[in-house]
Amino acid sequence: MRKVFSSILALGVLLYLGCGPTSGSGVSTKVDPAASTGGGNMTNSQGFNLGPAEIAYQSAQQFLSAGKYDEAISHLLDAVSIKPQYLEAWSQLGSAYSNRQSYDKGIEAYLKALELSPGDEGLISAVGYNYLRMENWSKADEYFKMLLEKDPNHYNGNVNLAFIAQRREKPEEAIVYYETALLSNPTDATTMGTLADLYDNLGNKDRKYDYLHRAIAADSTNHEFKKKLAKAYFNDKKYTEAVPLYEELARIYPETADYHQRLGYSYSQSGRDKDAPAELEKAVALNGGDAFTFAILAKIYNDNNNFSKAVEAAQAGLKLNDGQEAILYYQWGWALSKLDNYEEAMVKFQKVVGLNDPNWSASAAKQVTRQEQLIKRREAEKEKAKYE
Repeated sequence: MRKVFSSILALGVLLYLGCGPTSGSGVSTKVDPAASTGGGNMTNSQGFNLGPAEIAYQSAQQFLSAGKYDEAISHLLDAVSIKPQYLEAWSQLGSAYSNRQSYDKGIEAYLKALELSPGDEGLISAVGYNYLRMENWSKADEYFKMLLEKDPNHYNGNVNLAFIAQRREKPEEAIVYYETALLSNPTDATTMGTLADLYDNLGNKDRKYDYLHRAIAADSTNHEFKKKLAKAYFNDKKYTEAVPLYEELARIYPETADYHQRLGYSYSQSGRDKDAPAELEKAVALNGGDAFTFAILAKIYNDNNNFSKAVEAAQAGLKLNDGQEAILYYQWGWALSKLDNYEEAMVKFQKVVGLNDPNWSASAAKQVTRQEQLIKRREAEKEKAKYE
C-alpha cells in the first residue's frame, strides 16, 4: 500500500535547500445550517462534513499557501490538540516549522507523524533533511540509511548519504553512494557531474572525463557540463579535444571573450594556426584584451610570418603591465629580427634574459648571440659590396 506521504519524497534535495512547498489546497469553506445555529461543523466545497480539527487544518492551508507560517502553525497546533491522531496535520506542522527554519520543532512534528505512519519514506526523508539543515550529519545519516533497509539502491537515500559523506570529507564513500544512486536513476546528469568532480579531486582523470561525457549525453542542454569538460581538456593540454567544445561554447555565448580566447589558443596548439588569430581578435574586441591573449597573438602572428602585427600585439600586451613580459618581449624581438632590425631585436632579447624567466630566458640568450652574428654578417656584406 502506498504510504500517505510518499509525495514528500519527490521533493528530494529541494526540500533540503529550503524550497519544499507547503500542501495548502486553497479549499474554500462555508458554514452549514448547523454551524449557524451553534452546531460547530462546516462543510467544504465538496460537501464533506468537517469537525473542529478539520476546520483548523483547512484554515492552516490558507495561511500556508500565503507563506504565513506562524499563523498556520497556530491552527495546526489546534488541529493536533483536538485530534492527536491527525496524521496530515502533524506532517503539515513539520513542514511549516521547517519552512520557518525551526528545524528541531519540525523534526518533532514529523516524528509524531511517523508514529502514526511507521516506515513512511517521505516522512523519514523529511526528518533527514531537517538534520541536514542543522548540519547534524550523524542523525541525518541515521535516517537516510533507513531508506536503504528495504532498497539498497534507493535513489533519495543514496544521494543524501553521498552528500553527507562529502561534508565529512570522505570522497571515496561519497562516490560509492552516488554511483549506487545512478543505478536507480541512470540519467541523473547532476550526480554524474558531481562524480566527475570527486574523481578529479582524487586524481582519476579517466573517470572524470567519463562522467563528464555521460553527463553531457544525459542532458545536452546543460552547458555547464560542456564548460567543465572543455576547461578540463584545456588545463590538461588536450587542445584537440578542447576545440569542438569551445567552438560550440563560442557559438552559444558569442559575447564571452574567454571562450574565443581559449578556442584561439587551442587552435594554435593543435595545428590550426591559421584559424587562431580571428578568435583571439574577437576576444580582444570584446574585453580589450589581456597580456596573455596579446602574447598568444604575437606568437601566432610570428608563426604566420605576419611580423608587423606581431610587433603591434607585443606592444599592446606590454602596455597593460599585467604580466607575460618574457614572452611578449621575446616575440617582439623575434619579429624585429625577421624585419632585419637586429639591434632593436637584441635589446628585446636582452630584456628577456634579465627577467630570468624559466621558459624564455635561455632561448633569449641564444638569440642575443644570434643577433650579434647577424649584425656582423650584415656589416661584412656591406664591406664586400663596396669592392664589387
